[in-house]
This record gives sequence, C-alpha cells and structure tokens, in this order.
Amino acid sequence: MNDSSMRIVLAICLAVLTTSSCWAQDLFVGVFESESRANFGTSTPGEYRIEIVPAPNGNYVATIYQRGKRLGHQELITCPVESEAYLRNRPAGRAEVLCRSNSYGKPLGFISFSENGIYITDVKPKYAKNPDLVEQEGLKPGDPSLFESRHHTARYYANVGAFIFGFRKVSE
Repeated sequence: MNDSSMRIVLAICLAVLTTSSCWAQDLFVGVFESESRANFGTSTPGEYRIEIVPAPNGNYVATIYQRGKRLGHQELITCPVESEAYLRNRPAGRAEVLCRSNSYGKPLGFISFSENGIYITDVKPKYAKNPDLVEQEGLKPGDPSLFESRHHTARYYANVGAFIFGFRKVSE
C-alpha cells in the first residue's frame, strides 16, 4: 500500500470513528430527569428535567425545568472533578463535571457523572424519624454514632435550586 492509499484508509477510519455512536456519544448531551427520593432524587421522580445541548464554542447549554415550567438556562464548561465536594468520597470509577461560572470567575459545579454513584453521610433513619432518641440515648448533636454512610447508585447529580439531586439520563 502506498502513502496516498494509506492516507485514504486512515481518513475513512477516522470518519467512521468520529461519526460512530460510541465515539460521538457525550455523557452530558441529552435529557435528564430527577431520580426518586430513594436514590437521592426528589420527592416526585421527574420533578426536575434538564436538557443539555452542545454549544458552538465547545461548551454546553442546559435548560432547567421544574414540573414542566422552564426555570432558565445555564452555559456550562468542563471543570475538574475536585470542584464537586460530594464526589471526593465516591466509589472508584469514571467521574466528570460540568460547571457554570460565577461572577468571580470560579467554576461552580452544575451537573456531574459518577460511574458508580456516590456515598453520602446522613443521619440514621431512627434519629431522623424520632429526634428525641438522641437525648434519650445520651448522645449529643454531631455524635458520629448518629450517622451512617449510604451508597446511592444514580450516575448523574445536579445542583438545582439550593439542593443536589440524583438524576437519570432519559434520552440522548
């Protein structure tokens, strides 16, 4: 095979790779709906919907909805995983984050992907249901025995309003 034939073959291979669904698929392009409360979502599954599309400048644009009402949109940029504190103690696996920029130029996490979910430290259900048990058992607020680590398996997490919820991707 001569050089020009090799270049043609390489060009065809590159064209196939860049247009194949596995190569072109983007973790963050698509429609996302909030998970159930059991998986770190909202009280009503699907209460929040986020639609993310690529922007011409290589960034992304997210449109956020709550119960079908458009809340607004954000321009998003890729940013370091370390920008999301809740991803620091996650199970091993791929993680990525898209951020919005605030007025001070520091990226603020908006939506993240964690291949194997996240761990969250939360109050044990018996104390959440009956706070009087804390005093009855001789415990003080903040006592480590009041808390437990929970594993949530949602792969996407987003900051909507003042909260972080688990999301699922419902379409590309």
